[in-house]
Amino acid sequence: MAEKPNKNLIITIDGPSGAGKSTVARMVALALGYRYIDTGAMYRGVAYAYKILCDVRKDSDNMEQFLRNLPIRFEFENEARVFLEVEDISEKIRDPEISLLASKLSQERSVREYLTVLQKEAGKNGGVVLEGRDMGSVVFPDAHLKFYLDANQDERAKRRHLELSSKGIQSLQSVVKDEMQKRDKDDSERKIAPLVIPEHAIYIDTSELDARGVVDSILNVIFESEE
Repeated sequence: MAEKPNKNLIITIDGPSGAGKSTVARMVALALGYRYIDTGAMYRGVAYAYKILCDVRKDSDNMEQFLRNLPIRFEFENEARVFLEVEDISEKIRDPEISLLASKLSQERSVREYLTVLQKEAGKNGGVVLEGRDMGSVVFPDAHLKFYLDANQDERAKRRHLELSSKGIQSLQSVVKDEMQKRDKDDSERKIAPLVIPEHAIYIDTSELDARGVVDSILNVIFESEE
């Protein structure tokens, strides 16, 4: 296996919450020496800002105006860092309440257009692994390689529950599963950029695989495409 692809690829990894996208995308990017773009963090960042600032800014009812004045900044390397004004909110955006609000706001056309522009700019020169829900279907439909990760709901809820617990966020696994089902429904049924398996994407069921196994499968495809 070669040490690194010969060109700066645009690689997208889509799928529902709990399928392992973030962990896998981060590991793939690290193996390739690419930048890891966590687009879910971008939606959560906007959601967190909306929740915090909507009570103190009179113009927040107008979403386009709110976004135009939004003092948010994203940094992407091995980890996504999100800053609201000067505060690092990278951990605060992982709260389940923020995830649900992010799903709701993602149905707003102005929010999607605002973040799609930023995502296209972040990935346009290649050498990136972009993870999200519409990376291969909407943002980069012509990506060099596209993957879609999935897993059964019980396994996804278990993984999400463990992730939250590791961050000190207490929640029942049954509640996590209910919230995940709601978000799946919202994401799949929204009119704008719904969650779908992108055309030509490679589907991987991660239910019985650990992160390393999924990463190895993806890397094999990437290096085979370069031969």
